Amino acid sequence: MAGTVVVAAGCGGQPPVDGLALARSVRELADAGWGAVVVTPPGGADLAGRVTLGLGQSRAGRRAVTVAAHVLIDPLDPALAHPPGTANPEPLAVLEAEAIGGLLGAGFAVVVGGQTPVVPHGSLYRPVAAVLDGAACARRVAGDLGAGVLVFVTGGDAPPFDGDIDHRDAERALDGDPPCAAELAASVRFLRAGGQLAVITPAAALPAALSPTGAAGPTALRVHRTLARPRSEAPVLAAGWC
Repeated sequence: MAGTVVVAAGCGGQPPVDGLALARSVRELADAGWGAVVVTPPGGADLAGRVTLGLGQSRAGRRAVTVAAHVLIDPLDPALAHPPGTANPEPLAVLEAEAIGGLLGAGFAVVVGGQTPVVPHGSLYRPVAAVLDGAACARRVAGDLGAGVLVFVTGGDAPPFDGDIDHRDAERALDGDPPCAAELAASVRFLRAGGQLAVITPAAALPAALSPTGAAGPTALRVHRTLARPRSEAPVLAAGWC
């Protein structure tokens, strides 16, 4: 299934992601033919630097590139009426998406950092005081690039829940307000918008979760747009799975 994969570093409530471990796994994906974009959390400049350096050179001799992203939001978004950090505005577009796509097409792995929220200001843009949701930003990057796969990398050894489900199972699980709800909600929206697969996994298990064998393995949750199996076989997401 090689194509474009967007890998978001971090999952709410989890320990910090090991940047070098993430870089090793993303480099393995790139060597297998994936066009890889790593999205670090807003404010994660140190992690972005570690991942960029850890990726090194591709087989084509291309070094990874860090892109400071600007995320367009609606100046009338209700979240802007609240103190920053108490409500998250909806990301509408990533202004650098076309440039990121061009870098991918030229054989570069891309690390997206910064994620500064901006609003239109005449023919330009201006930054605003707001805190963006990292999972929503990763979904927006994936959507703008037309990526088929969106991955959220956890900092733990493994999510307590693993296996293969479809987006309807994931959407029902959100009624119980599970941990990593933002990542699960972003996965559902990504798949409803045309994405094929969303994954929650630790860094070390990332290549296996996207392997051609199609098996999630014991350390990954894979959420599919559609999944061919009887509905009676749908697993139940227990509280605390992530």
